[in-house]
Amino acid sequence: MTTYDHRSLAATRVFDIVDGFAAQRGLDGERPRPLGRVRLFLVADRTPGAERTFTDPPELVLATSDSGYAISFGVVQQPNGSRHVEPFGAGPYLLRVRSDRYQVADFDGVSLPATVGQPEPYEMVLAAGYSYPFPVAATAPSVEVGGPTSAALALLRGTVLAPDGSGVADANVSAPGATPYRTDADGQWVLVFAGGVPAAGAVDVTITAPGAGPAVVTGVAVTPGGEAALPQTALRGRIVAPGVDPTAATVEIAGQPGRAGVRSDGVWAYYFAPTQAATTVTVNATMPDGRSLSVPGVQVVPRTTTAVPDLRLPRPGPTPDTTPTPNTTPHTTPTRVEPAITAQRSTDA
Repeated sequence: MTTYDHRSLAATRVFDIVDGFAAQRGLDGERPRPLGRVRLFLVADRTPGAERTFTDPPELVLATSDSGYAISFGVVQQPNGSRHVEPFGAGPYLLRVRSDRYQVADFDGVSLPATVGQPEPYEMVLAAGYSYPFPVAATAPSVEVGGPTSAALALLRGTVLAPDGSGVADANVSAPGATPYRTDADGQWVLVFAGGVPAAGAVDVTITAPGAGPAVVTGVAVTPGGEAALPQTALRGRIVAPGVDPTAATVEIAGQPGRAGVRSDGVWAYYFAPTQAATTVTVNATMPDGRSLSVPGVQVVPRTTTAVPDLRLPRPGPTPDTTPTPNTTPHTTPTRVEPAITAQRSTDA
């Protein structure tokens, strides 16, 4: 007779994940559930005396109840796809929430499993992200300029980019009256003015990148009932250097940090700090084979991408050969010329 050992997993933790934007707008009931997939990762274990940070954070495997609660049974999935039941320590834990439509969010001090003194289910309110399907009106409502506020929903979008055009993660972006934003790896952000914006149509935006102080961009235009954008000041151009991979080129802006990013087709772009003022700069391009070119007097216009003429570095010509040319004239032996003998007639009688 075969005996089976049947074991069932008890719920480790129940999470009450809420769409913060929908809740604020009174949409989809009292506890609106998030749109799309939401993923929870174990970032750090705060167990006293056994603290550790997960180099490759495992993901909590979640089930969904009929009421929309996310339930963990203690199973985690490693980046390689393998799964196991995690032997949780005393904790608490730092959890990170990721979703395509919501901001990345960290929740610290979470008990796993649930403990007395911490509410169960555990509430997680998510802020709308860059790709959230906002219900922005197609046309802005009539607003009297100079009035206090337009109550219409407004959005302001932008991206925090490093000099080479790569996104800056974990930058904090804020403005009065807007939901603060924490950027992910792509650097994109959107400020949501759920309660409206000043009818004057301008706000001050504060951007704080990791390792840098706050940068305040003043007088940024916003559109009541619509969307606006805050472009990052940039220069863009193209490297033309026959015979060399353009991505090997170094493009720098004199007096500015970092380097421009260069694509395989030779197109390059350099992004300035958010508060960059109008100025003129010199663009320097250098190739691995020693070719170089400097373009002075390039205009920088705030919140605009300025086109720079092509940086053309012709293929170097052949180096003149300075080796002495050997004498190729055939060697000949001089011909001896015998003196001419003149016959004289005898005059003897």
